[in-house]
Amino acid sequence: MELLSSIRSRTREPENELTISPALDQALLNEEVPESETPLDVVSPDDALSALTGKPTFKNLARTLKWLQSTSTSENDFNILKPSPKAAQIVFSLVDEAIPNYWPLLQDQRSIKSRKTRTHLLKCLSSTAGCGAIISRLRSLLDEFKNRRQNGTGVVASGQPLETLVEVLEATLQSDRFLEGLLKFTRAFYDSQTVRSGLLWKEAVSLFGSGRLLNLVAEVNLALNEVSKDVRDGSWIGRGDQYAAWLGRNLSLMMEGLGPDEGFQLDYEAQLMSKALSLGYTDYVVENAFSRLLLGNESSLRTSRALLLKVSPYEQRSLLYSLIRVLSKKQSKDNNGVLEASAALLSGLVGDATSLQEHLAGWLVTHLQSTLWKALDLFSDKLYIKHSPILHQEVNAQILLTLAGYAYRADKSSLAALSRSSVYLKAISNHLAASSTKSRSLGMVVGSAISELLDEPGKRLNFRAEDSKDVDWSFYKSLLDIKGKMGKIVDLQTDLKSPNIPTRTMTKASATHTGPSNGKKAPASSKIVKIEELYSESESESEDDLPVYAKPDSDPSDDEDPELIVRNKPTAPVYIRDLLAGLRDTENFDRHTLALKAAPSLIRRKANYGTEVSDHIEDLASTILGLKDQWEAPDFSKLRLQGMLALLIASPLEMGQYFSRAFYSGDYSLGQRISILTAIGLGAREIAGAGGKDDIAITGAPSPSSEASASFPSKRLPEKAHAHYAAVEAAAAPMNALTTQLSRTMIAPLAASAADQLSGPSVLKVRGTFSSRMEVEARRPAPRANPLSAIIGEAFFYPLIGRWAIQIQSFGSSNNAPQASPTVLAHLLKTLGMVLHASGPFTPSLPSLTREFWGFLLGLRGRAGDDRAVLEGVLFALLALMDVNAEGEGQRRVAESHARELLETQEWVGGVLDAVRGGEEEGERCRMLAAGVLVRCREVVERFQRLMVGEMVGFMPG
Repeated sequence: MELLSSIRSRTREPENELTISPALDQALLNEEVPESETPLDVVSPDDALSALTGKPTFKNLARTLKWLQSTSTSENDFNILKPSPKAAQIVFSLVDEAIPNYWPLLQDQRSIKSRKTRTHLLKCLSSTAGCGAIISRLRSLLDEFKNRRQNGTGVVASGQPLETLVEVLEATLQSDRFLEGLLKFTRAFYDSQTVRSGLLWKEAVSLFGSGRLLNLVAEVNLALNEVSKDVRDGSWIGRGDQYAAWLGRNLSLMMEGLGPDEGFQLDYEAQLMSKALSLGYTDYVVENAFSRLLLGNESSLRTSRALLLKVSPYEQRSLLYSLIRVLSKKQSKDNNGVLEASAALLSGLVGDATSLQEHLAGWLVTHLQSTLWKALDLFSDKLYIKHSPILHQEVNAQILLTLAGYAYRADKSSLAALSRSSVYLKAISNHLAASSTKSRSLGMVVGSAISELLDEPGKRLNFRAEDSKDVDWSFYKSLLDIKGKMGKIVDLQTDLKSPNIPTRTMTKASATHTGPSNGKKAPASSKIVKIEELYSESESESEDDLPVYAKPDSDPSDDEDPELIVRNKPTAPVYIRDLLAGLRDTENFDRHTLALKAAPSLIRRKANYGTEVSDHIEDLASTILGLKDQWEAPDFSKLRLQGMLALLIASPLEMGQYFSRAFYSGDYSLGQRISILTAIGLGAREIAGAGGKDDIAITGAPSPSSEASASFPSKRLPEKAHAHYAAVEAAAAPMNALTTQLSRTMIAPLAASAADQLSGPSVLKVRGTFSSRMEVEARRPAPRANPLSAIIGEAFFYPLIGRWAIQIQSFGSSNNAPQASPTVLAHLLKTLGMVLHASGPFTPSLPSLTREFWGFLLGLRGRAGDDRAVLEGVLFALLALMDVNAEGEGQRRVAESHARELLETQEWVGGVLDAVRGGEEEGERCRMLAAGVLVRCREVVERFQRLMVGEMVGFMPG
């Protein structure tokens, strides 16, 4: 055995030679330039645009984004962040091509390359033009999504493209310094005095400060919430309070970074503040924009006041009143210095500005008068005097006198008018007539104190203090002279909490990813996952006196055997051509398994985007249908089923016919044929909106390996036979589970009706009946279009029923056809019943479907008598048939057009119910289904007996 490999020479230059082993040479070539990839050098905008529009590989995309990101700080002719025709084309290509294909791959935070590329992509989009391109694409996708939801032509609308773009928008805007970056860019690349600079900033203000972005994402949240409740509250960009808080935080950091030319910057910030106030969430904007000042940072008073004076007088008033509301909510019960500190803050902001002084004085006087009248109304209430605790009455009296003193100094005439009002006279009279001596004393002291302020000495109310010793007269009268004092803004540091910033919530898909790679804090999810104690870097430095270094990039060669390391690990496919290549590469386990796992999401994501899926859909279908579990993967059956479902949802009409042909004419095993039927049944339910992704969780079948481990070894068949039958059982399990659940759903109303008939006279249940009907109507979902009803016959029903007779005849003996196997036939019947039931009672082609299906089922009565599985399938299909014809005019149509079939079914099912004995699970299921069919048949017969007499002349049962 050779221990050394041979060497060879390769000439790179005429005078130089390099000897290298073939194995190492091949490894270097594979690592640098894979066979499927051409090296790409991007040195110009044209190169970048050509790369992005040519469906680049991940490495070429990474190189392109790295070069584009490097131009963001360049002062050359091209800058990806500066508006230009070439930059607009590149940004459009990023939004239209790179994001839909590669965003799921860029979300992998375990890969250093993915994190860096994701950062470069977000940097390229961090401009007004970049966000504008995302918004334009989002609007077009939203309109297309709504049209697909409303047209009812069998096309399934996918919300994945919308969710992806919203995730990208969230990641782009996640920084609270985003708008500051736009402003710095404007100052760095444009003269502050040029018209172009002003126009560029106005465009940014119009996009981010107004409600354009907020309203669009809110509409997307509502649209996605109709598809799946898992979206929860949706993106924080579509939540007014959270978006306004984000704007406020951006404004706060912009004020913090004011430079020497702060006049220019303040003008731009004032434009943004004015636009943000029009959102309708003023308090959230103000609370976060002035957060540093509200937390007692007196150094920010100058910039805050400068910004306040830059806006219009009306907006100054809104900002001032909002600040007062925020300060009022922040008051602490136990700290006495908060009020004085708040007064100092307001005084510092107002200063000598006449308009602000007028606004503040007007608010104070109005608020004072309103509060004074409220306190007086309470003081005059007889019930309050009689029943409220004395402590509450004392507090109210003290507030009343304190406010009266302020009102007297601010506007003597307003207090005089109050003292002559009927409310005041009633208050004094009611207190003097009270049975409690303490209440009488309070009336005396309040009346005497206010009279001393307003009346002349000879006309004052004179109650002698010795008449009531229950209150301290001098204390209460001293309240009239209380005057507030000015505190210090720094006192707010300990007395106020941080601004009430709403928690950001995101879509379910984006919330599952880890944080961004740039080290900044990611938006918090509304779900608390873990609480743990954190230590800051400053603490660790002070303890160890050692600098803290960033964690180095992980290298698998540190812990693993170098000979076992796979340097070129495959990445998830982002194009359909790569997916096909991965599915067909059965020799590479990693690539094949990764393609199988990525197939469902990739097909669904690209189904309504471009023509990739439609161009390769038959190749995908034949590849996925023909997959075999040669690697014995635990989730192989489930992943293949999900891939087939994705294809069926992508093109229901074309794939429905393709799967029907494959079921009859394809060279497939029993397990594969059953998987085809399962995909048809689950796909039809998802198209109709009756099942969807939840069906996979409900019908998840255990893998054969798990079943084998659970069974006793001596009960197993030989390994080859066991693998065959276990695969068949695993393929049939999802449909069996869903059929059982659907059977119970259809039989439940019949059982409730029977119980209602046996529970007593109907006259005693009129009230309850109407109440229950009202509750049912309240819970009934709003009517909507059923896309399945338009394509059920052409896509599913007629191809499956029509080919049955042809296939059986082609085999000569019906027992030789693989479709005639009891397991496959039972599955076919359950699939047809499920598809018909999902289409609903208002399907336009229901009469013709009923005629074809009923005849088909009655023709299988002989086979049903020979095998219990086929019997269960026939009974389930009959129950579904009767159930969809039980609403509207369906029962009358059955009585008129299918009287003979109805009576034949009733007679046969009655015989089945007598012949099948209970005691075992399979027999009980058949009896339950037979009872349901029999009840439905008798409902029609009893209701339309006279109508059926003419139709059944000459009919002899048996």
